[in-house]
Amino acid sequence: MLEPQGTRPRPRIEGLSDLIFGLALSIGAFALVSSPPTSASGFYKDVITFGFNFVVLITIWIRYTRIMSALPIETRTTMLLNSVLLFTVSLEPFIFNILRSANLVNPAPAGLYEAASSAFGVDLGAMALIMGVFTLALADEEKRLVPQEFISRLRSESVTWFVSSAVFLASALPVFGRISVGGYLVTGVSVRELLWFGAVVIAWLRSGFRESMNP
Repeated sequence: MLEPQGTRPRPRIEGLSDLIFGLALSIGAFALVSSPPTSASGFYKDVITFGFNFVVLITIWIRYTRIMSALPIETRTTMLLNSVLLFTVSLEPFIFNILRSANLVNPAPAGLYEAASSAFGVDLGAMALIMGVFTLALADEEKRLVPQEFISRLRSESVTWFVSSAVFLASALPVFGRISVGGYLVTGVSVRELLWFGAVVIAWLRSGFRESMNP
C-alpha cells in the first residue's frame, strides 16, 4: 500500500525490529515444543492461544514495516515510541508462557495467572495504541509523506487501531477476568479473552477489507 516518496537507506532500528518480531514468534513456538500440554483440551487451547499470538504479531509487523517504509523515524518521539513498541513485543512471549502454564502439570498460581492475563491486555493495548499513533503521523498532510489519496484511509485506520487499543486496555480490568463463558470448544473462556479476540477482529478484518478495496 505505502511506498516511500524516494529511496532511503534502511535504518538499523528496522532491522532490529524485524529480529525482535521474529524472536517473539520463535520463542512462542519453542515454548509449545519444550513443554507440550498434558491433555486434549490443553492441546486445543495451546493451538488457539499460539494462533492468536501469531495473528497479533504478524498483523502488527506487516503494518509496521509498511508504515516505516514512509515514516521518518529519526525524530526523538518516533524513536521513543519505537523503543516502547519493541519492548512490548519482547515482553509478549514471557506473558504468553505464563498464560499457557494452565495447561501444564504444574500451572502458575491463580494470582500470577490473573496478573499475567491483565498485563497481556495492557501489553497488546500498548502495541495497538502505538500503531495508531504511527498511522496518524503518516497521515499528516503538511509532511506529505504519502500521496493525498491515502490520507483519509490512514486516518480511518488509525481510529481502528485506537478502538482496538481501548478494548485491549479495558480487558485488563479485574472484572473481565472473573467472568467465564462455557462451551468454547472443550474449555471455558473468560470475557477478557473474548475482548482480546474482538479487538483483533476489529483491527484485522477492517484492515484486510480496506486493503482489498484499495490495492
